[in-house]
Amino acid sequence: MDYKDNLKVAFATVGCRFNQFETAEMEELFRSKNFEIVPFSSDANIYVINTCTVTKKSDYRCRRTIRRAIRKKSDAFVIVTGCYSQINPQEIGSIKGVDMILGNTEKPGIIEHIKELTKKQDTPKVVVKDMERDRVFNTQRVKGISGRTSAYLKVQTGCNEICSFCIVAVARGASISEKPENILMQAEELADAGFKEIVLTGVNLGSYGADISPARELSDLIEMLTNIKGIERLRLSSINPTDISGRLIALMKASEKICKHLHIPLQSGDDEILKRMRRNYSPSFYRELIMKLKCEMPDIGIGADVLVGFPGEDEDRFKNTYRLIEELPFSYLHVFTYSQREGTDAYGYDGRIPEYVKKERNSIIKGLGREKSDTFRNGFIGRVCRVLIESTRDKETGLLKGYADNYMPVMLKSCGGQSESGGDELMNRLVNVKIAGISDDAAIGELSG
Repeated sequence: MDYKDNLKVAFATVGCRFNQFETAEMEELFRSKNFEIVPFSSDANIYVINTCTVTKKSDYRCRRTIRRAIRKKSDAFVIVTGCYSQINPQEIGSIKGVDMILGNTEKPGIIEHIKELTKKQDTPKVVVKDMERDRVFNTQRVKGISGRTSAYLKVQTGCNEICSFCIVAVARGASISEKPENILMQAEELADAGFKEIVLTGVNLGSYGADISPARELSDLIEMLTNIKGIERLRLSSINPTDISGRLIALMKASEKICKHLHIPLQSGDDEILKRMRRNYSPSFYRELIMKLKCEMPDIGIGADVLVGFPGEDEDRFKNTYRLIEELPFSYLHVFTYSQREGTDAYGYDGRIPEYVKKERNSIIKGLGREKSDTFRNGFIGRVCRVLIESTRDKETGLLKGYADNYMPVMLKSCGGQSESGGDELMNRLVNVKIAGISDDAAIGELSG
């Protein structure tokens, strides 16, 4: 393909924030070669779908998105990459109209790969390499993600855990970390670009630094980043319970820069199910950790992943999960339904749960999660929170919106259809907001001097 002309490329991302970041990386690569990035709903010369394969539902969403691209424009090239490509390129290849399938390690070289496309393919070209071959840390400078005020900074990828239900370790390979000096340089560039908040991201963030020499811990990196001038907030993406060290807690408590927010996967509140999942903690360990965090930082926001319907989760074991969640001070939950993934050990487990039971349990835990969110946000009514206002308004109300330090979503009150507390000049600014009430999805407040 000759890309000297101003060709248009559209991206679609299925899956996690890490995938969103890697899509942003690919967008930067295309911009550097003078491609025009257009919305996925627009006509484009190239459509790139960055896929996920964490559940069967994810696979279905990927296939649906791929077919959308194929129907959009008959002569456009369709490129599929990501975890679904890495795990099951044959299934993607059966979709007529796909021109190229790239694995996860091929994302940084996507520009070179598309040079090989000269005409629409009857059979897609497949480039999917072993994740463990010639393993190096690759990243592309990303100035931001569309619609986001915070900047994501990839510091780690891959996973060494052996959870019985998870395909991520196969799709992403072993854990590998970026060197601290490179991360600090990127953080300084983001600060110079005007970003107030950096979100540290990785596939298994808590394992950062174990593979570099000299070995580092995540807390080492965080402490170094707090010294970057211009960065007012550091936020962590998801981190496993056993990776939350005493030093990390002490740093969070002492530093105004480190957001008082953690997303800590739970998955199950039953000891036997956690063992079958091969999670390296017990319900009692998890309970003690959450209560310690809340004791040290009373305003901390704590989110969790919960997986319902795992093989062997009978009614009593499900109730153990419900009771543990009920007693802990979560600010929100992400609830998932277990689906079999070929290539994982749990694929052959006995004690499968009927689909209608899984659906019911998912609904029950989501309801509990909504109660937890309401309780958490209600606790801030009448109080003043520091909120980073985002660069886009709420789609439904048109109000300014942002996130407090503890990841509580906040919207500024309206007056005559406009935010009475200010206009667009507040975007990408940290402001004090007095919380007056809550809506279904956010706290509602007004500027406070």
